[in-house]
Amino acid sequence: MHVFVRRKDNGLKIHKNKNFHVTRMHGRNWHQFHLFYMTYYFLLILKRFPKAYIIATTWKLATAFKFYKKKFPEAKLSFVAHGLDVTDISDKDSIKKFEDLIRISDLIICVSNFTKKEVLKFCSTKRQKKIVTFIPNGVDPKRFFPDREYKNLFSKFNIPPNSNILITLARIIRRKGHDTVIRSLPEVLKKFPTTHYLIAGEEKQKNYINELKILINDLNLNKHVTFTGFVNQDEIRKLYSMSKIYIMVSRYIADSGDSEGFGITFLEANSCGCPVIGSNSGGIPDAVEHNINGLLVPPQDHASLSKSISLILSNKNKRNNLIYEGKKRVLEKFTWEKITDQIVSNYEASVHTNANY
Repeated sequence: MHVFVRRKDNGLKIHKNKNFHVTRMHGRNWHQFHLFYMTYYFLLILKRFPKAYIIATTWKLATAFKFYKKKFPEAKLSFVAHGLDVTDISDKDSIKKFEDLIRISDLIICVSNFTKKEVLKFCSTKRQKKIVTFIPNGVDPKRFFPDREYKNLFSKFNIPPNSNILITLARIIRRKGHDTVIRSLPEVLKKFPTTHYLIAGEEKQKNYINELKILINDLNLNKHVTFTGFVNQDEIRKLYSMSKIYIMVSRYIADSGDSEGFGITFLEANSCGCPVIGSNSGGIPDAVEHNINGLLVPPQDHASLSKSISLILSNKNKRNNLIYEGKKRVLEKFTWEKITDQIVSNYEASVHTNANY
């Protein structure tokens, strides 16, 4: 196995794994020039390994393969479809590129059933539809587990130690639905006055963040909402562990086609012993099974969210059951060992399939 990564990813621990070789690809502004760079690196790969099985982590990185398929007919291609990368395909040029790529692909892995349905819209033959499969993202339980060494975080973020912590750990963008959580708080606080909402993550959309801060002020919630900013890897597990509920009620943004492809943070929270609330939107129902590892509410429905939060905070047996089932579900279905078995099985099957492109 030979892994090609962008040079900016230098230093990641996984790249020191001795089971595979890592080559760092040079280049600037990959978002704009990925086709140019991948045309070059695909040629290097295929000259050295003419029967290579190329696995691309996004479909746009895979598009350059079309230049070499005829010259290297024994090479195979697989790519991963996430969510927004598919739902934002709308212009004729992108549609043609995606459909052309599907025609020469041997396997397409979708991280949710939602994403799979979106990809299938671009498939025109039985063979194309057959190679599209759903395999979710995985979680490492050795990294995400209940961690009780979190007391210092209460003082770091200036939160009373007896608070009922609600948390959203995600990029602060409109799709993630932080505003819905904020609108749900006044009703929750009537019954649970020590509730505190942590908004953790990178501040990506300044206009949206300003809207959130105005909303917080208008609802007199300044003492009940905290922006943590960027959190490091060592703190993520502790934040999940100190929280009563993890919440991410994402919504579909029609103008941009922006949607939640899956929601790996739900499973990370479950693995740390934290029940979750998600929205019935995009790929979230694959990550959250209603009344199993968490609860689902309609997107942008703050009244339903208030009721769901109150249910978990008020019903200890309900919360404990969600915690138990959540950790059990991760171990049974979503560890990387389980996911890897599915991926390898699908790759092996596609290798032995004589595709009629």
